[in-house]
Amino acid sequence: MLCEDAVDMAGTISTRFPQLPPETLQAKASQLTIGGCLLLGGAAAAVASWDMVDCVAGEYTSSGPCGIGIVAGGGVLFVGLITLVAGAIVLVRGLRRPVDPAGGDGWRLGPGFLVIVCGFVMALMIPRYACPPGLTLSPIFRFCTSVDRSFPAPSPGLPWKIGAFGVGLALGLLLLLWRSVPWWLATVVAVVVFAGTVGFALHRSVGLQF
Repeated sequence: MLCEDAVDMAGTISTRFPQLPPETLQAKASQLTIGGCLLLGGAAAAVASWDMVDCVAGEYTSSGPCGIGIVAGGGVLFVGLITLVAGAIVLVRGLRRPVDPAGGDGWRLGPGFLVIVCGFVMALMIPRYACPPGLTLSPIFRFCTSVDRSFPAPSPGLPWKIGAFGVGLALGLLLLLWRSVPWWLATVVAVVVFAGTVGFALHRSVGLQF
C-alpha cells in the first residue's frame, strides 16, 4: 500500500512541474535578461512610489506634500507590481529551460522588443513644453503664464522626443535583425537601455532623486 502511494505521489509531482522545452544559449540569455529586467524594474517602481501612497497628512514625499502625487504614485505602484510578477514568472521559466543548440530561439527577439518599448516610453516621458524662468506652464492650454503676461508655451522637447524614439527603434531593429549578435552584447544593450528608461520614468513620475 505504501509503495503504491509513493508511485502515485511521484507521478503527481512530475506532472505538476513538467519539463520545459529546450532553447538555444542566445534565447536563454535573452529570456533571463528580460525576466531580470522586469523583476528589478518592477521592484524599483514599487519601492520608489511607496512613500507617495503610504504617506499621511502633514508629511512630505519626493514630489511634495502628501496627497499631491498620490494618483501618479498609485498608478506606478500598480504597474510596478504587475511587472514584478511577470518578471518573476519569466525568470523562473528561463532558469528551468535546458540549453540545446537545436532548441527554440523565440526569446532571441526579446532584447530588441524591449529596447523599442524603452524608446517609446522615453519619448512619452520627455517633457515637450517648457517655460522661461518666472513663468508657469498651464497644464491644460499649454500657455506660459505670469501675473502680467501669457503666451503659447514653446516646445523645445519635441526633437528630443523624436530622437529618443528613433534611437530606441534603430537599436531595437538592429538587435531583431542581427541573428548572430553575441548574447552578451544584446544583454548589455538591453540592460543599459532598460535601466536608464526606468530611472528617468521614475524621476518624471514620482520624483525619484539620483
